[in-house]
Amino acid sequence: MKEGYFSLVLHAHLPYVCHLEEDRLEERWVFEALTETYIPLIWALESAQVKGAVTISFSPPLMEMLADQRIQERYWKHLENTEKLIKKELEHTEEKEQQRLVEFYQSRFHKIKTYFRKYNRNILNAYCDLKEKKLVTLMTSAATHAFLPYVQSEAGVRSQIREGIRCFEKHFNEKPLGFWLPECAFAPGIDKILVEEGIRYTFVDEHAILSADPKPDKDSRAPIYSPHGLVMFPRHTALSSKVWSSTFGYPGDVDYREFYRDIGYDRDWNYIKPFVHPEGIRVDTGLKFKRVTSHETEEKENYVREWAMNKVQQHSYDYIYSINEEVNKHGDQHYPPYLMVAPFDAELFGHWWFEGPEWIEALLTNGKELISFITPEEFVHRHYYDFTTSHLSFSTWGRDGYGEVWLNEKNAFLYRHYHQMERKLIQALALFSNPHHEQKRAMQQMVREWMLAVSSDWAFILDNQSASQYANERFSVHLQRFNDLQEKLYTGKLTSSYLEEMENQFPFLIEIDEQMFLSKHDQYSQKKIDYEHNPNKGKKKILMLSWEFPPMMVGGLSRHVFDLSKKLVKKGHEVHVITTHIEGYPAYERNQDIHVHRIKSYQPKAENFFDWVGSLNFAMVAAVEKLSRAITFDIIHAHDWLVCVAAKSLKKQLQKPLLVTIHATEHGRNHGIHNSLQFDINQKEWELTYEADRLIVCSRYMYKEVIDIFSLPKEKIAIIPNGVEYESLQRNEINHTHLNQTMTVFSVGRIVKEKGFETIIYAAEKIKHQNLPFTFKIAGKGPMLDYYRQLIKEKNLENYIDFLGFVTDEERNRAFLSCHAVLFPSLYEPFGIVALEGMAAGRPTIVSDTGGFADIIRHRENGLKMIPGHVDSLIDQLQTLYHDPLLRESLVEEALYEVQHQYNWGTIADQTLKEMEQCLSTNLIAKP
Repeated sequence: MKEGYFSLVLHAHLPYVCHLEEDRLEERWVFEALTETYIPLIWALESAQVKGAVTISFSPPLMEMLADQRIQERYWKHLENTEKLIKKELEHTEEKEQQRLVEFYQSRFHKIKTYFRKYNRNILNAYCDLKEKKLVTLMTSAATHAFLPYVQSEAGVRSQIREGIRCFEKHFNEKPLGFWLPECAFAPGIDKILVEEGIRYTFVDEHAILSADPKPDKDSRAPIYSPHGLVMFPRHTALSSKVWSSTFGYPGDVDYREFYRDIGYDRDWNYIKPFVHPEGIRVDTGLKFKRVTSHETEEKENYVREWAMNKVQQHSYDYIYSINEEVNKHGDQHYPPYLMVAPFDAELFGHWWFEGPEWIEALLTNGKELISFITPEEFVHRHYYDFTTSHLSFSTWGRDGYGEVWLNEKNAFLYRHYHQMERKLIQALALFSNPHHEQKRAMQQMVREWMLAVSSDWAFILDNQSASQYANERFSVHLQRFNDLQEKLYTGKLTSSYLEEMENQFPFLIEIDEQMFLSKHDQYSQKKIDYEHNPNKGKKKILMLSWEFPPMMVGGLSRHVFDLSKKLVKKGHEVHVITTHIEGYPAYERNQDIHVHRIKSYQPKAENFFDWVGSLNFAMVAAVEKLSRAITFDIIHAHDWLVCVAAKSLKKQLQKPLLVTIHATEHGRNHGIHNSLQFDINQKEWELTYEADRLIVCSRYMYKEVIDIFSLPKEKIAIIPNGVEYESLQRNEINHTHLNQTMTVFSVGRIVKEKGFETIIYAAEKIKHQNLPFTFKIAGKGPMLDYYRQLIKEKNLENYIDFLGFVTDEERNRAFLSCHAVLFPSLYEPFGIVALEGMAAGRPTIVSDTGGFADIIRHRENGLKMIPGHVDSLIDQLQTLYHDPLLRESLVEEALYEVQHQYNWGTIADQTLKEMEQCLSTNLIAKP
């Protein structure tokens, strides 16, 4: 019986074109690939439901861009803009045939948006799901798709390979077994590095196997081992060319959509202007209404979707027939059986050949019973003992089978600089073999710049003269940045702000191992020094000072310290929180692996609060002195003025750097300093900020406030927002249709003047007189609680406002779930963590346009803003929410997305650790 297997392999790659500034033309490459290839491929694989047939390689530049929040947000805007164009086309199209096409695009783009939203705007999540269901096997490629045979040093090749593997692990939570060689470019020695890095198989062009020495006995009908044990799968030229050939490949059929005719170029300028590039450049919109028709004429007929889908079916059966013809010719082969591997650039399917994803779906569906599908990975598992070994020489799948495309008179100048950059990296790592923090960051950034410069895409673009200006620009930019970093590294002019700016410009591979460029001797020496001086390098022992900590929860500070400490511990650090004694709670406990030390004030019954705080600080210092005999702390992290005395004293005694977070100021709370107590507190705040090596504030509002009040240098301050435990807040769906009932509005906070609850009381008075459908529930305790309750009684508003008093976390969460909207009308709010909690609970959120709230909420995008203290403004926003169910839905959707990505404690802990590292490096340099 004849036997043969077929494997479809797709390589998904785009050059890294994520820029800090918006509206780069090249970013549209990502948008087009998402719209036409990566999302439709998900549909095809989901619909076909064929396991073990398809392998996809994701390059690191593509993974990093698809997971990048900036790209995700810009793509969402791109989809919304396209939908507006489609709506306009519907209004202006009279021809029935074309109207059906517009409706087709309308439905398609709605589905694209639905899927993009379903997978939290990161479609890598969809491919993770497909991988778990075994509908696809995933692998990766080199870090920046470098042409590996032209990389000069072994260290450079290994760095490209290892960082590619690490990037895949980051996004897919497992190590790949397969590796796509960029441009299928192989040279002897690359196989050794791949095997050492845990890779088992790769792909080469067919002629590489046919010219191997000794010639394999199965020719190119089976994979072979390289001398170092890497399994090499050959491309099946005949089957591949049936798809990609420009002369007889399927995509050129007369009924398929014409790639080169887009309404972005066909419509009048005034009509199309809002939907193309803002600088007045016509670009593809993705709306193409013509079919190929004929290669002999410029006149193109209208695209007919039904005809194209019929051709998809025909071509899928034609391809199945061709596969079976191959099996009939060579299916007598055994040990191993005959294998046909057809690898393609993924973007061929959908972007270049619009119907390509549907063809893949048809091939899988129609071929279920007619083809023996297999993945290369499974073929290795089954037949690894049947492969022979041969030596392979240099080869690619490019023009004429070798390296001409990537090295010719148009692009040869690149390599002189590439190789010089490699040599400079090796030299820098040898000179700074035991670097301080900023030197290490600089060398890591130099590796990134080298990597981004050596992408094979730039040489390819220069060869075919498609976007040469951009390729030249990118090469020159990375070369210049590399040289600038080297100059500052060697002259000692590195600053944290400079490095941060460099890292943010192209936020690629946040974690990178520059050690690849160390010689083996330098690696050995550095490891020995690191071990002798700090065997637990990387793990920090953090002394956290905070006067409040659960169960004491006066304001948001307690929750902030608890949530931050939990994440720091999860990241492998040891956190000791020094806080206030609470009756009924132990002096020491381990709470979720946080070491909590509760200290009794020397004057626990002091009548004057300032005296009580001072004696608490002295007790804290004494307790830490005793603790430090057993524990060597790395850094002190102090929160707000109440621990100022302890922080200053311990910084001096322990000789450790001090990081300070200021959550609010006395000046801000009281709109100025009006009495002696406020003056004393303000003075303590100034002392603490002055002593701090680095200062963290939680909003741009607070950033400006501490600079204005304490005259602090800007470069000393970092803005790190508060966060919210997204997972801990249960959510239920709100009915977003018109309410037809009273809207319940919930608020929570300390019952003090600055929280603005009085505005709600006066708004309720108007609501009662106008018979509007709103009631309010307000949770929290504080000095104004009795006064507000009495005011409600006097105004007969008991049916409109209920001050609940103190509530537990569970009761607060239940209140979030039982309301229709949340409201925070503060007059002063340094950050406003409560807004995040409302957003995380899935409720439309209204806030005062003040302080930190102004940073978090963008009006009518992720929430609504009211004028602080303005009753009519508050009622206007309530009315808007009540009468616009679509707005309610979109506000909740955007808010949930931002809470998960911007305000999660994992991200905040990473940013805080970065500030700690800067404190430590500054402290190290300052020491003699």
